[in-house]
Amino acid sequence: MNMDNLIKRPINFSGQKICQIAMILFILGVTLIPLQAQVIELNRGRLWHSFHYGQECAPLYDWRYVKSGLDWPGCDINTLEGGTYTYLMTGGFFLSSLRTVNPDTVASWLDFCINGDRNVSSQLSAKHIHVVKHAKKWANGENYYLQTDPNEAEEVIETILEKDPQYSDENQENKKLPIMITRTVRQWSGSRADEDYVIVRYVIKRHPSELKGLTNAYLLFSYAISPNYRGWLYTNPSFLPGARNTDSRWDANERLLTAWAGDFRSTSESESFDFYKWSEYNTFTRENDEKTEFLAPAIMGIKFLKISKDDTGLENHINAFTWSVAPSTGDYEGPFSGVSGLPNKYAAMKDPSLLAQGQTFNDPTDTRMRDNRIYANISLGPFTIRQRSQDSIEVVIAEYVGGLDYERATVETDPAVVQQAVDSASAYLSARVTFNYEHQFRVPMPPPGPTFSVGLSKVSGSIGNVISFSDDVENVNDPHQGVPDVAGYRIYRSGRYPFGPWIPIADIPVKSSLYWNSDSSKYLYVDNQVALGYGYYYSVTSYDSGHAQWAIDPTVSVPSLESSIFANRTTTSFFTTLMPTEGKGSLDNVVVVPNPFYISSGFTRVGDEKKIQFVNIPAECTVRIFTLRGDFVKTIHHSDANSGVAMWNQISDYGQYVKSGLYFYHIETQDGQTTTGKFAIVN
Repeated sequence: MNMDNLIKRPINFSGQKICQIAMILFILGVTLIPLQAQVIELNRGRLWHSFHYGQECAPLYDWRYVKSGLDWPGCDINTLEGGTYTYLMTGGFFLSSLRTVNPDTVASWLDFCINGDRNVSSQLSAKHIHVVKHAKKWANGENYYLQTDPNEAEEVIETILEKDPQYSDENQENKKLPIMITRTVRQWSGSRADEDYVIVRYVIKRHPSELKGLTNAYLLFSYAISPNYRGWLYTNPSFLPGARNTDSRWDANERLLTAWAGDFRSTSESESFDFYKWSEYNTFTRENDEKTEFLAPAIMGIKFLKISKDDTGLENHINAFTWSVAPSTGDYEGPFSGVSGLPNKYAAMKDPSLLAQGQTFNDPTDTRMRDNRIYANISLGPFTIRQRSQDSIEVVIAEYVGGLDYERATVETDPAVVQQAVDSASAYLSARVTFNYEHQFRVPMPPPGPTFSVGLSKVSGSIGNVISFSDDVENVNDPHQGVPDVAGYRIYRSGRYPFGPWIPIADIPVKSSLYWNSDSSKYLYVDNQVALGYGYYYSVTSYDSGHAQWAIDPTVSVPSLESSIFANRTTTSFFTTLMPTEGKGSLDNVVVVPNPFYISSGFTRVGDEKKIQFVNIPAECTVRIFTLRGDFVKTIHHSDANSGVAMWNQISDYGQYVKSGLYFYHIETQDGQTTTGKFAIVN
């Protein structure tokens, strides 16, 4: 499958080109709005999410990945072939209201869900709604681990939208609404206990400049659920993006929507949680290993924590719920596809069974479940905002993903184990977000993860990666308890991706004599369980011993908490190497590894080239490679005072991958020492 056809990729302009475009627009009197302001991403912890100024994620592009949407575990689009672990393609709400002067007619229908550019713009006079603010409260992470404001979340996105006073709707049926919308997104990405959810708070008020408000207004929250993007494309490569095997439930009592990857009805294979098999060549055993992975081993949840009292006098009231079937291709309109005209749109807001030309259902056993792209639709209302400035509509929603950790998803083969994990995770996260909301968006926080570095072992002939860090975080007060509380550190290693699988390799108590070096005032840990020439990712976390009473709420006892692996990790791999050889005889022990070299198959990181390594070489030397008959192939100029290993990605000086066969190498040092040898490549 050509994934380039399935993923919308950004267009890159040079700095000079951007300046030229900006100058042209300036001459024309057009204000240049930075594109990055449209979408803000939360990508520090395990759960990644993004918010367009008019909706969640990015405008719907026929269920193709554009920006992160409840990605678990989150990773950069360039990290993986085949897409990301995305569980939500787009989401948000639609708003419609009757006219205040003529309550029998519809005033407006606004989209803050599927196409945020439809009604919202950062430029005045362009759309119904103007973006007043859309930014992170702490742009540079000043509140990580709650070090600036202990009564807020670590990361906060603040968005303010209001009626555009300069936009003319005189000749339009769809009128402006006299409103101001404030959206506040919160995430606690530095804590393992709380990194897997976000909480979104919406407040809709009458605009201060307006005398009139909203009459019989309805909100329709709609979510394009697709657990998950990567799993669906791998298990069903002949279909377009947008999971058709989605299974979902709606718990009316808990106001909780859940969704996960079920067993696709249109295939005979059992593929719950997107179970996938493939073969990968093992360069150590020189045999193909069978690999498995549950590509979607998690459950996503959307829980309504607070809904203002509506016109029926009920608080936390759901007017109606339904699932709707999305078009199998060409979906750019969402659940309102085929619903035209303001009266029909308003009617569908009030009664969502009218969405999708009637292709809706409420029974989770309906045969359309696990066989179609699915929207989940939640209708709220009616609401009336009168002239009193204190009148408002408030909706608070938690969104989470949890399940079987990536470490276990790559070794487990029993779907029952995954089911148990997702059930447990959903129960925990549903309770946790409620606890968070009931404590005014506050949760206990672990100590900060320490800043660390990774280097090579300086011992001659020794293979090992050295992880070092100071004790600075041991002087940082717990934001709520008011005292330092670091009890120890844990070190994790991943030999595959920057998101795992994470293997714990060390647990270091504070000031342990085994690791604390008083001379350098640093902790030092040498990871000897690594292979020469292979790349590794590392994370260092901190943990405390817990507290009998939480300072915010003394009735709550706090267990031991650990900082997030994801919030304090390396995102580029560190390749294990050796110190360079020196002096006479510096080429006496050169070896090529692996030899023979086999091209493996299976999952790979984009750009992660399998490399041949020339080991035990000096800091400065030249490696030349030739075919068996003496044709020149490649020159490698090695110049690295900290490495006695040179790597080659099997690409010749002519830009082509070399063929299978026997090759010779010739290495020459700056002082004229030389050596030769041979190696084989097997494709």
